[in-house]
Amino acid sequence: MGESRRRKAIACAGSGVAIGARSSALGSATAGIQASARPAFFTRRPGPGVMVASVSALTSSAQAASYYEADDYYAEGGLSPSQWQGRGAAALGLAGEVDRAQFRALLEGEIAGQQLGTMRGGRREHRPGWDVTLSAPKSVSIMAEVAGDRRLIAAHGAAVQVAMAHVEQHMAATRIREGGQVAREMTGNLAIASFQHHTSRAQDPQLHTHNIVMNATQDADGSWRSLEPRAIYQLQKQVGAIYRQQLAVNVRALGYDIAVGRDSSFEIKGVAGAVIAAFSTRSAEIEARLEERGTSRVAASAAEKQMATLDTRATKVAGNHASLVGAWRETADKAGFGPATRLALIEQAQARAASPAHHADLAIQATMADRTVAQAAAKLGERQSVFSAAALQEEAGRIGLGRVGYAEIAQAVTAAARDGALIDRAFVDRRGAACPGFTTRQNVAIETRMLEIEARGRGGMAPIASPLAAAKAVASAAVRAERAGFAWNAEQRAATQQLLTSTNRVSAVQGYAGTAKTTTVLATFAREAQGRGIAVIALAPTASAAMVLGQALGTRSETVARHLLSPQRADPGQPAAWIVDEASLLSARDTARLLELAEHEHARVVLVGDVQQLGSVEAGAAFAQLQGAGMETARLSEIVRQTNAATKAAVVASIAGDARAALAALDRGGGRIVESADRAERFAAIAAHYGGLDKATQARTLVIEPSREGRDALTADIRAALSRSRALTGPTVAMQSLVNKGLTRVEARDPLAYDQGDVVRFTRDYADKGIVRGEAYRVAAIDLERAAITLQSADGRDVDWRLRQWGAGNSQAFAPQKLDLQVGDRIQFTRNDRETGRINGGRAEVIAVDASARSATVRTAQGRSETLSLDAPRDQHIRHAYVETAFAAQGRTADHVLIHADSKATNLVDQKSFYVGISRARATVTIFTNDRDRLVAAISERAGQVQTAVALVGSAIPAPTAVKAFGAGLG
Repeated sequence: MGESRRRKAIACAGSGVAIGARSSALGSATAGIQASARPAFFTRRPGPGVMVASVSALTSSAQAASYYEADDYYAEGGLSPSQWQGRGAAALGLAGEVDRAQFRALLEGEIAGQQLGTMRGGRREHRPGWDVTLSAPKSVSIMAEVAGDRRLIAAHGAAVQVAMAHVEQHMAATRIREGGQVAREMTGNLAIASFQHHTSRAQDPQLHTHNIVMNATQDADGSWRSLEPRAIYQLQKQVGAIYRQQLAVNVRALGYDIAVGRDSSFEIKGVAGAVIAAFSTRSAEIEARLEERGTSRVAASAAEKQMATLDTRATKVAGNHASLVGAWRETADKAGFGPATRLALIEQAQARAASPAHHADLAIQATMADRTVAQAAAKLGERQSVFSAAALQEEAGRIGLGRVGYAEIAQAVTAAARDGALIDRAFVDRRGAACPGFTTRQNVAIETRMLEIEARGRGGMAPIASPLAAAKAVASAAVRAERAGFAWNAEQRAATQQLLTSTNRVSAVQGYAGTAKTTTVLATFAREAQGRGIAVIALAPTASAAMVLGQALGTRSETVARHLLSPQRADPGQPAAWIVDEASLLSARDTARLLELAEHEHARVVLVGDVQQLGSVEAGAAFAQLQGAGMETARLSEIVRQTNAATKAAVVASIAGDARAALAALDRGGGRIVESADRAERFAAIAAHYGGLDKATQARTLVIEPSREGRDALTADIRAALSRSRALTGPTVAMQSLVNKGLTRVEARDPLAYDQGDVVRFTRDYADKGIVRGEAYRVAAIDLERAAITLQSADGRDVDWRLRQWGAGNSQAFAPQKLDLQVGDRIQFTRNDRETGRINGGRAEVIAVDASARSATVRTAQGRSETLSLDAPRDQHIRHAYVETAFAAQGRTADHVLIHADSKATNLVDQKSFYVGISRARATVTIFTNDRDRLVAAISERAGQVQTAVALVGSAIPAPTAVKAFGAGLG
């Protein structure tokens, strides 16, 4: 067995580039295309919506051969302009134009004297391969095919080579069976047959390349094996982004200016939107079909877009080159893009490309990669303590779009790692597969500081009560609970005594969902602390969780974020205890700041949560990391929430990550599993189920869909069902709701993160700029070159906001979204507003709407009525409250839970989200999925663990107790 086999790596989603190792090789793919350059100026313009990268499995060798050998008007002798790519092809002696016979043989698995495939029922089965199609932006196709700038075809081809070299190095893997176990081995070699085409199925100009990845790769021992293609599918967007990024560099090197959009999209400036629309027949067809289905390209799911694409797909036919170009030029003329305009644009680009000033600018631009890498690492580091090298490459390319290329970025990453700004860490994806990655020096510093403060606080505080006094307090609380019909268990007694007698500044309660942490341990701790003159403050990451905790403990409450900005200070000299609920949702940064503040304020901190549940959306896994480092932790594993033994068994199995056992428990009486391959059918079934419940049962039912896009689509189906049952009545009033964009601190300084029509609010005054804290300012214009945004106040005054100079760190951005309201609608407030008494997550019911006055009257959960002005930004921070994401559902409890769980939702469905969803239920859980067995397999391999910059020491988390009495009221 070779050394490379012993150093086995696993292909992972997010696997990155081997930094610097192939920068020269990849750079050579762009021979003849000049280096990256900064445009004279950038303009923001959305792309036409064309699928830039797609991955599809080939169904048969015959179908593949006939399809890809038939080109459009460039066919010569029946073969497309083609070429072999990849180390695998080179190992087989394949180079240059693709030979028809060799191509078909490889598709059929005949390779180097071997026959690949699997024997099933006496027949050999072999998947031919996969088509990775990369398509140029429409303006590039127009300038190449209609205007006739053939340089752009070479630019496209060079970008395709860079993207496919990335696929080969970081996504090529096979399965190796050793000792009865199957592992994935990175191979780094592929045989790729690339076919360049120039028209769309609708006979529009569309420069694109079909890259046929053969289902064969050579392992470390030299044997040829079938590919394991999962990473290719999972990183489809990344491959498309890398292609676009390199193409943008190449196009700018040819002298064109570009208008950039989201996700590394761009168009050539000078090709007007009307011209692009005139040649976007396929996009128009797909958009029309989506409109027929009641959705749009922006709102539709990936599955809905794919269905619309297939529904409108016509058979591709070959066209005559001369007649096609003639027809295209007539279309361009009618769209105002006549011969003189086309020629002028090419000549202008050629002159710029030849100018010494342009060459000098290119040389300067090539040195900017280090800054783009630093910015990319800062952005990724806000969300993940450890991120993949591939994600860093992609994000740096997005930031440096049109200025720096793939090779320059790889070299800059190498330099940053050498200088210590980036620190090598193995990145582990959601399937537990490891690949190259990094953390940042800042993330290491944050986590180190947090761990040091906790360690420094051990043994430094006086206990709240003596062991005897603590025992008496626990006994008294247990007696009171028993009189009310709820019995304490031994873990709850021990945990309460541990907290009351602790001498540590920071301690914790680790308890599974439904272990009655609040009503037993925390309530008793708070009562005893207050009785001894200690000020108790209830904290949580969200306002709703903080309010619930504060009410349960009978004490003041606020969010952790507000407390960090302006802590509620006790009287001078009065000791304080801060109880922090849902601590697993705290980032390392906020936890470090909180512990730092507690040390300064001489306060003790009790962190309460569950490491098995979902973690922070920002970097780190602080609660688990502190436990692993030895933080004093009381543990509760006996679950008392469920009133149904089968449902409780499902929760216990989900904690252990055993999805099969969890679903089996639901089958035994804890609920049911509903299977349907079509998402629309699943959503319809959920809506029908929910709509068929009476109002009281609906109020006790929680619906969970992991994605925001899915949540909105499912909400629409539920509202339709409620309208049919007349639960929603009266006229429908359309309004604009404001959805928090959730920008990171780095994103807030990036003009590409904003869109015209967005609303921005600031958390502090900027008197010299005319900015008032809390007021709404609408984004009127975006200047990418100056990193500036023109904001418009409510009275029409313009504000020049320079993102990198002021205000971005004290702002929130909101995107407008259409929202319909009727009487009977349940809504949720999505922003804290102290003046009105609204909290983020607070709920209300619409009891009246006035279409002419543009208002709605709602009744809050506390029974208070208030009127919303639907056109006032202050009242637009609402959404429908029928469906929750798993993150939003964490901390909630309901009698019945309906969960949508698609096994293909790689980044959203894992062991943690599965456990969170199931554990919300007291009585029953119904799961709607595409495929039961695939869901089990997906959850089994996706642990959902979060990495830390400083190595996480494993903590001993006890297994949940599967039996004992069910105390429904304690949850």
